[in-house]
Amino acid sequence: MPRHRTRTLVVLCVALAVVAGCGRRRANRSGPARQLKKSELSVAEQKYGIAPIPDASVTYQPDVIVVGGGADAIRAQSANGFIWTIDGSAPHAAELVPGKIFFMTGRAVGRVLDVRTDGGNLVVVVGPVDLTEVVREAHISIDMPIDFGEAIAYSSPDLPGRVVSLARNSTAADASVRPVLFLTGAGDTQAAPVPDVSNLVNFKVGPFVSTSEIGMKVSSDGGGLKVLAQVAVHLAEPRFIARFDITPAGLGEASIELGGAAGMTWAFQVGTDVGLKANVNGLLQPDTDFSIPVGAIGPLPLTVTVRQRFEIKTGLGVRNSTLAATGEYAFNGSFKVGYFGKKWDVAGPLGFTAKQNMLQTSNGISIGASGLNMAHQMKVIAGIGAHGFAAGPYFSFTSAVGVFKGSDLGMIPCKEATLVVRLSGGVGYQIPKSVTDAINFVLRTLKINHRIQGEGGLSPADPITIINSSSALKGCKAGESKS
Repeated sequence: MPRHRTRTLVVLCVALAVVAGCGRRRANRSGPARQLKKSELSVAEQKYGIAPIPDASVTYQPDVIVVGGGADAIRAQSANGFIWTIDGSAPHAAELVPGKIFFMTGRAVGRVLDVRTDGGNLVVVVGPVDLTEVVREAHISIDMPIDFGEAIAYSSPDLPGRVVSLARNSTAADASVRPVLFLTGAGDTQAAPVPDVSNLVNFKVGPFVSTSEIGMKVSSDGGGLKVLAQVAVHLAEPRFIARFDITPAGLGEASIELGGAAGMTWAFQVGTDVGLKANVNGLLQPDTDFSIPVGAIGPLPLTVTVRQRFEIKTGLGVRNSTLAATGEYAFNGSFKVGYFGKKWDVAGPLGFTAKQNMLQTSNGISIGASGLNMAHQMKVIAGIGAHGFAAGPYFSFTSAVGVFKGSDLGMIPCKEATLVVRLSGGVGYQIPKSVTDAINFVLRTLKINHRIQGEGGLSPADPITIINSSSALKGCKAGESKS
């Protein structure tokens, strides 16, 4: 066979293989909405997201620019998460100008703040957008089993996370941290910032997800404070349900539900060898989120994103104080938030029971009073965008625990424990103030005349309290201050 015919045949075979591969991938992503596994995604798609495929089922807003090429045409995403470098020759890339909406994948999307040329590439700086700023009309339903063990981890290491204030000027009264609690975890983006001195206490945070759990590990071994804490929300055969009804008049309906709630576990050990000056009070925001792409919605490649945060306040009164406890709780049902006809509906899991009570398991040694408050927020978002820019309907499940132990020198042992569990939600995006400050600092550095806001979309729903329970040993009345 002549060499030129051999080359032609090889090229034809490769072309057919590519077409067949594309056909298989598109077939795999057709039909009812479903979770896409990592094995179904290319390396670039796992890193940067899935490209939108416009069709008549979704109408975009007039200023949306769908840039072609998808993940393969993305060259880099900055470590702060909101600057994208793309192939300058990608279809429609030349149409990107400040004010337009950049839409290249389900993650690479946002309001264009600045566009700069870098050789043959474009560097696109984006800000957050609400879902209705991208979509003019869409009617989408999702009902699928979900496996968080298949979630893809995404990090933005240049965004601030740990904001921990050391109580260097504490007095003895500050040591008696009483249950309960401080629940800014409901999404307060306007909280006053506190100095970031986390390097002095060496906090490390480890968010995790699996087929049956979503949670965080928190540890510290510096500045005279030792902390080892873990919280996990348990899931059993979880199912994810969401619905979007967007019309030219605005958002008609948006709901999100995660079924299969099975309970949660709290466990911690804290101690200090220096006393009062090691106490802390602050927020720990991991730089890693977990994301699950949803297939079969071509024009709107949605993802299910899990974001977590942790708050801690210690009140260890004297040197060589320790405090530890474990709690295990069971419940069942769903986390559900919906917006219907300008009204909110929020519903949480039921059947709450304590399999292991923190009051009964709390222990420690101290000649002075000691206490600890902690709160964990699990936020699940169905939408588009990455990191703090992820926008769409969401729910926030916040659990907070408080444990107090009186001095071991007392005649009557005194122990108290409090548990508060709340559920809230909304539609849009919310970015912690420490992160908006950092982003706006970068924008000023780049001489971009724009400042982002910390939230967008609808005002969130009022939170509901699922559990608010306090208990104390006999002879120690919960809620009363003791000297």
